[in-house]
Amino acid sequence: MHTTLYLKAIFNFERSLFRADRLDVLVAFILFAAIGYAFVNGHAWMNKQQQAVHAAQTEESARLQDLKDTLVKIEAGSLKPPKSYQNPASAHAVGNQLAATYAILPPTSLALTAIGQSDLNPPYTKVSGENKEIFALNEEIENPGNLLAGNFDLAFVVVFLLPILIIALSYNLLSAEREQGTLAITMTNPVPLWVLIAGKLCFRAGFVFSMMAGMAVIGLIIAGADLTASDSMVRLAWWIGLLFTYILFWFAMAVAVNVQAKSSSHNALVLTGLWIMLLLVLPTFISIAINVAYPLPSRVAMIGAIRAAQTDAGKSSDATLARFEQEHPEMTIKPGSADDDYAASRKRVLVQLAASERVAQIMTGYDRQLAKRQRIAEILRFLSPAIVMQEALNAIAGTDNSRYRHLSRQVDAFRRTRQDFFMPKALNNVPLKLADYQDFPRFSYVEQAISETGLRLFGGWLGLMIPIALLFMFTLRRIRNYPVTA
Repeated sequence: MHTTLYLKAIFNFERSLFRADRLDVLVAFILFAAIGYAFVNGHAWMNKQQQAVHAAQTEESARLQDLKDTLVKIEAGSLKPPKSYQNPASAHAVGNQLAATYAILPPTSLALTAIGQSDLNPPYTKVSGENKEIFALNEEIENPGNLLAGNFDLAFVVVFLLPILIIALSYNLLSAEREQGTLAITMTNPVPLWVLIAGKLCFRAGFVFSMMAGMAVIGLIIAGADLTASDSMVRLAWWIGLLFTYILFWFAMAVAVNVQAKSSSHNALVLTGLWIMLLLVLPTFISIAINVAYPLPSRVAMIGAIRAAQTDAGKSSDATLARFEQEHPEMTIKPGSADDDYAASRKRVLVQLAASERVAQIMTGYDRQLAKRQRIAEILRFLSPAIVMQEALNAIAGTDNSRYRHLSRQVDAFRRTRQDFFMPKALNNVPLKLADYQDFPRFSYVEQAISETGLRLFGGWLGLMIPIALLFMFTLRRIRNYPVTA
């Protein structure tokens, strides 16, 4: 009972000190400016991506309509059929390039809170009936300067700027009163030191958390985010929970430094050094360690190997075609016949199939090396709370590597579906009709199960809670012998 009363009294006293020093207004202004600018940047990035998606969809719609109009004229006899690579009735030409479609990754309701990997991965992928390597190498290039400097989004405010604000509010949590002599007077009351620390911590952590979470939710509502869907509510709940945990981690760090009974200037220096170590130095060393252990596969070498495989497949194309016609004599086309153009198209299809087997081995090796890097990164991220938090915020926003890999698997399966639709027609010399255009495979993204995302987020939460528990255990041991006088 007495402990609860003391905690309440300390909490109210801290609140009155903040009001007297106008710290509440200062903290609110800093957070408002940072969060507001982060939302402006995030919203601008979202609009840029959605405009790119809209342009791609408009281009695809216009291209398909042109193909249909041309095909109508050809079927009516008012237009001479063009060469096979431009013919809207050619299954090979239409499936490979003419009717290529876009696989679009829809943004989540919290996408504007963390740009994450979306500056490296475009919001859509152009998919055709060609081999996987064609669309795997088709990427948008963002300004390298932006990639190096990073993006000022809400995740940046939480991961990098919020700890600085917490350090400024807590570096002298105990040392200031100890240096002024008021701590000794306070401790003449029957108040345990841990109760005093808890009271101060509850107010300061609660104040920062309520301001940060409240402004973030208001910003999402103003930005037009749909927070009523069940998926959105789960993501927002995880965001708020991880925000509280991350704030608690830095206050626990500050308390652990304060109980060393050093001066306020020493505490500020140590906490600043820890900020640099945990947020700048450790992530850099982790990146270097991963690059040394598992060097990033050279895209230039991979592209060269793919080109070589395609060239080898082209050199053996005559043998491939001869073997196919031997196995399917009923589909043999005599040179100089009216179907000679389709024979060339069939040859390209067979070459493409032969090359895909060789290219698949190259792509598998490339993907395997990337998977090794990702696994080691998943382990080493727990060395830095900044990496843990950044990865968690990216996962909540739907801009993490896992979601893009999920998209890649669906695109790969969709590509095979398109090949299964177009290639039999191309090999059997079956021209496309206008009605076939309505049956073209369409891509529809299937979202990851929220339970799968929640499992990864729970791992990140544990990665923050374990050091918090260790810091509080260390603090409780130190405060037993803490000197209340300077």
